Amino acid sequence: MGRKVRMTLGLICFLFVMMPAAAFSWNQATHAYIADRLGASVGIDNLSEMWGSTAPDMYNFVFDEALCPGWIGDQLQGTYAETSLKVWNAAETNSEKALAYGFVSHNDTWGADSVAHHFGLRPGYENDGYIIIKARQLLTTPVDPANPERTFGAAFADLRMDPDMALLVAHLITEEAVDIRLGNEVAPLLGRRLATAARNETKRFQPLLVKAYAADYAANCSGFDDDDQAAANVLTAVEKGHRKDMIFLGQAISQPEPVAVQMLADQLAGVLFELELSVPVEILKAALFSAIGICDDYKEEIDAAVEFVGERLEHEIIYEYHGK
Repeated sequence: MGRKVRMTLGLICFLFVMMPAAAFSWNQATHAYIADRLGASVGIDNLSEMWGSTAPDMYNFVFDEALCPGWIGDQLQGTYAETSLKVWNAAETNSEKALAYGFVSHNDTWGADSVAHHFGLRPGYENDGYIIIKARQLLTTPVDPANPERTFGAAFADLRMDPDMALLVAHLITEEAVDIRLGNEVAPLLGRRLATAARNETKRFQPLLVKAYAADYAANCSGFDDDDQAAANVLTAVEKGHRKDMIFLGQAISQPEPVAVQMLADQLAGVLFELELSVPVEILKAALFSAIGICDDYKEEIDAAVEFVGERLEHEIIYEYHGK
């Protein structure tokens, strides 16, 4: 199995085992787009904040219990208010603050993930995250409009997916659909910029990541036996793996829509095969194309998220960045 498949399999298993059904979010390219706009509005280095915005998800690909992915994942994603500014508080130089600005924009307490996880920002999305609602809608959408009785939910059930797995697959497809639309319709350089950020910014980010988290990670994860260096080594290794995944994602969404859909459908089919689910690529392609159509109002929700998160960033940290 190729590395991309192994990593995505890890993502699905980690989500399935470790997270509640409501824990759905924007995909990383969308986070990078949001952070890019936020950073541009205050004059922060855009590649740095783009890379920082993807990093809270880097443990989505790790499900080895010895590495305590649940604990460190909560820390990185700012699941609790007391941890949402950990990287920002560790940042000292302007370079580190640019990375930290993007990182903090992602957080689950009041950042972009809070919009996707817990509440939308527009009428009709108040009670669930945008991605959750669209994923559920995808499951009720016909595979073939000429046969409205056979929905993607029914097709997935016929392929031996239980409801939780079907929703996870729909969620992944919906996230990728938004990334594809952003790259094709709004920000044609998004994929290239994401890949460039992954190649160029990681060396500056790793020391900040270690400074912010290594000691607490070692103290709270028994697998490290209070060894700060061991925790630092794992943080660095996981971040390197995340970098490679983001380069692939950037390359995929830089392609024309049909090519991007084919690439991502092929990848997902390989993942599901490893889960002993033989899902035809054509069904996954149809689901991606349907999700692209369903997410016709994605730009409005993202625009609302940019405004909302920008206001929270201004309240939490922006005055410090400007030296006020």
